[in-house]
Amino acid sequence: MQAIFYKDFQQLRHNTAMLVIVIIAIAMPMLCIIMIPLIGMSGGTAAVMYQFAVGALGICLAPTLSIDAIRGDLANGTIITVRACGRPLRQYVIAQLLWALIPITVASIILTIFASAVAPTLHSAMLTPQSIATACTPTLMAFALYLWSICIKGKALLMTSSTLAPSNSTTNANQPPAIRVTDMTFGYKSRKPVLEHINLVVPVGQSLGILGYNGVGKTTLFGIITGLLRPQHGSAAINSNIFHSMREVFQLSDSGNLSPTMTIRENLKFRSMLYATRENPCPIDMQHLDELPMVQAFELGEHLDKKVKDLSSGLRKRAGIVAGMLFDPKLILLDEPTNAVDPITRQLLVDLMKQLKANGRTILTITHDLEYCWEVTDRVIILDNKHLVKDCTITDFPSIDTFKQAATLGHEHSNVNFGISTD
Repeated sequence: MQAIFYKDFQQLRHNTAMLVIVIIAIAMPMLCIIMIPLIGMSGGTAAVMYQFAVGALGICLAPTLSIDAIRGDLANGTIITVRACGRPLRQYVIAQLLWALIPITVASIILTIFASAVAPTLHSAMLTPQSIATACTPTLMAFALYLWSICIKGKALLMTSSTLAPSNSTTNANQPPAIRVTDMTFGYKSRKPVLEHINLVVPVGQSLGILGYNGVGKTTLFGIITGLLRPQHGSAAINSNIFHSMREVFQLSDSGNLSPTMTIRENLKFRSMLYATRENPCPIDMQHLDELPMVQAFELGEHLDKKVKDLSSGLRKRAGIVAGMLFDPKLILLDEPTNAVDPITRQLLVDLMKQLKANGRTILTITHDLEYCWEVTDRVIILDNKHLVKDCTITDFPSIDTFKQAATLGHEHSNVNFGISTD
């Protein structure tokens, strides 16, 4: 929970707009209370002004603390990170509930004490059940908005399930499976499946490329494998005999799993706090962060104190990869790692994946980069029209050109009319 509170505080500290809203949410009700003795309001009018002040506090502050935190964590991959650290997801849910309720409750109590001290005409009115209920209104608003954000905005939290399961079977190469997907069907709506009857076995130590056109369900497959999404039919499991905890699984999302309003150093500290144990309370040497080999290899030393949102897309990708690889994962899932990166970053990534493959790590990569597949992967699968339509090894192709032709599934276009006049 300490890590979640640290993240929330840093996100609030770096978000100028949210800070302004918080200041207004506290200052405006206090100004309303100050107006009571200045204008000389009577008991009834003063009570109405007090109720307005408390309501304004709740309306301004509750959405900021209840909704934005969870919505942002879903967008930037924080939920993936929390799940990957091996801690129960309920700890995140409880921590966010406390973050939503405690500050606004404290602010409401302070406002009530302030009103009692500044406006003597409110003394008698504050002892009534109605005024006590009014003082609790901001907390109730925050709680209601928190439930709404969990059930609607954060519904993915309610869909998570454990995918770690033992497997004693072997593949055709007499290797134990790292991942097994069996007759799996999934859709975000009950009668509109995104993936249907997917069967897939990934042996330990294999580098697998996952290809397919945009919107075919590649990222959805990752979510099902890691347990962020629950299949409607069938199953997906990570072999717990090989990977004993989700701490050994690293999933790189398109956002890099980094909070954009925090610096790289703060993101790494947040992860270090999540992964800390009694045996290893400091998984990352934060004091000598710029001296770590992974940080130096990806040339992040001079960027550690920059906010992620201020970095180029290539540097964000580098930072996301370093943030996950510092914890030495054994199962690595990459979602378009070479997308929107410069040639140097791409080559660094290719070299890293080659070393990890040689080291026996299991790697799954969603990509449109066919040259990356040719260089890094042992095997590719292609998804199309909700199904797994092709499963082949790189050695099946005599050249990269024949591989590229097979990977497009015959959907390539030539002589397309875009309606542009050549006159």
